[in-house]
Amino acid sequence: MTPTSESWQAFFRPGERLLWEGSPVPGFHQRGKALFLMTFGLPFLVIGVAVFFFGLYRLNQSTNLSDAGLAVFFTAFGIPFAGVGGFLVLGPWIEARTAARDVRFALTTRAAYVARSTFGRRLSVYPILPHTALELEKGTRADTVWLHARLERDSDGDLGTTKAGFENIAEGEKVYHLIRDLQGKDDA
Repeated sequence: MTPTSESWQAFFRPGERLLWEGSPVPGFHQRGKALFLMTFGLPFLVIGVAVFFFGLYRLNQSTNLSDAGLAVFFTAFGIPFAGVGGFLVLGPWIEARTAARDVRFALTTRAAYVARSTFGRRLSVYPILPHTALELEKGTRADTVWLHARLERDSDGDLGTTKAGFENIAEGEKVYHLIRDLQGKDDA
């Protein structure tokens, strides 16, 4: 369960006031990325399912223990490939359908809140400070307001930027200007 207007108050500090709340716009927002993942995963899915059913067919046709062992091997060998392919093909569809239900955003007079309930409940809080990095990324159907960025090392030791913010929202410009106004008040 994600927070609603009334339940956000439990997370706020004294004197903090809700300025805006929302959730991602449902649907595909990065069509190229989703299409690439689905296209890349389709051969894994097809080959994995084919090898799995070939193994089951050979198991049914086996006459000795050696043939049965090879058939079981083929059946087991196809499962991870079908799983990875299914994840890559179906993952973008599932994310597009569930993001609007499982993610909630809130902007207060002091911070930005991102609540996720996909795999357990998680609440991230990003303070709005005068030096908070702010970026508005315009999209065709929705906008993204990035308000947190940090350098992190990946498993290879390479540095990469991790961004956080209000992703794929309908009122991107409005939220961007609200945050800019908050930053301006801190300067005074």
